[in-house]
Amino acid sequence: MTQTKMRNLIETSWFQRTIVGLILANSILIGLETSPEYMDAFGTYIDQIDRIILFVFVLEILLKLYAYGWEFFKSPWNLFDSIVILVSVIPSVGASFAVMRALRILRTLRLLKNIPKLKIIIESLLHAIPSIGWIGVLLMIIFYIFAVIGNNLFGDAHPEYFGSLSDSLFTLFQIMTLESWSSGIARPIIQEMPFSTIYFIVFILIATYTTLNIFIAIVVNTMNELHQRSLQEEEQHIKQFVHVEHVQLIDHMNALQDELTEIKSLLKSQQQNNPKQKSN
Repeated sequence: MTQTKMRNLIETSWFQRTIVGLILANSILIGLETSPEYMDAFGTYIDQIDRIILFVFVLEILLKLYAYGWEFFKSPWNLFDSIVILVSVIPSVGASFAVMRALRILRTLRLLKNIPKLKIIIESLLHAIPSIGWIGVLLMIIFYIFAVIGNNLFGDAHPEYFGSLSDSLFTLFQIMTLESWSSGIARPIIQEMPFSTIYFIVFILIATYTTLNIFIAIVVNTMNELHQRSLQEEEQHIKQFVHVEHVQLIDHMNALQDELTEIKSLLKSQQQNNPKQKSN
């Protein structure tokens, strides 16, 4: 089979659905291995099916290598698939790598590529990393400022929360997640120092409701940009297809017109020859 035919086979919908089905089945089987009851009853069958599915995954990578050649390594998703499969194959090499057997569950991550909606989300997160990085820098600065302030204000009275810079940073992280921040941290301090209300409210407004919302806005905006870009690429592809079809249609019409011209010339020549034959 040629590379073109192999590529067309790999890109068919039924092939992709088969791979997705195997990934889901493999994930379920790996989950069943955590149950001693199922392993005692069906352990041998589960291991055999797992090896078969792994063989199919390895075969898929090899087929893609043959179909795409060096272009295979230009796709980050292909490299990701190869690494996941390699991590799954290593435990079968020897007992020293058996600890990596637990990493077989990473095969489930391949769904991120094979399901288009998940793929869009991951690509959006990857494209948003530069902007997210600056949001992280801003958040670190805010954390550092409030941690120093909290240590100076509450360190002596509540050393378990603000006794050191690291304790203050962890406390602020808990407050930012809104996990038991009111009853567990803020209210006991506010009862002793009522002015501390301003400290906690300002920090939550800046860190939780402002910075994290900016983070979400960046991701959503990136998703919209990628969606618009994909629509533009699809529109451009349609325009190119229509243009090619239009050119081919014009070529066919020109060919038909040439044929009609030839037919007309033949008919005229026959009409001119017929009177001569009748006169003879």
